[in-house]
Amino acid sequence: MIGKLSRLASLSWTERRVLLQAVLLLPLFAAGLRLLGLGRLRAWLVRAPATGPVSRLVFDPATMGALINSAGANLPARATCLTRSLLLDWMLRRQGVQSELRIGVRMAGGALDAHAWVECDGRPVNDAPDVAQRFAAFDGPLPARSFPAS
Repeated sequence: MIGKLSRLASLSWTERRVLLQAVLLLPLFAAGLRLLGLGRLRAWLVRAPATGPVSRLVFDPATMGALINSAGANLPARATCLTRSLLLDWMLRRQGVQSELRIGVRMAGGALDAHAWVECDGRPVNDAPDVAQRFAAFDGPLPARSFPAS
């Protein structure tokens, strides 16, 4: 507990704001996934207009991804990779950053394992650099237009 508090104290005010947003929004995104499903939630999220140019981004997308992952790991109900990635993709787009939600699968121990992550300029920003080699991504990026607004 003391270690977590000291790490929190070492964050900048901007990083704390992103962390707080993630703590508040991750449960809402999880509920949205359960209630609406991925297609409808994604379609609703992409309709949210971007709020500004890339220059408004205070730190790099990987830092934002790490903060969202940290928030998701410390919630009472852990946030899934899909929930965290949806939130990161949405927050980056609102900052004017082009990002792509990726979903991939692999066989692990005889069972199908699925995973989601976000890429900027072809590089994962909330996962390990080799995630695309460990998971077979579905036919490339999932652009916002691939989800109808039904």
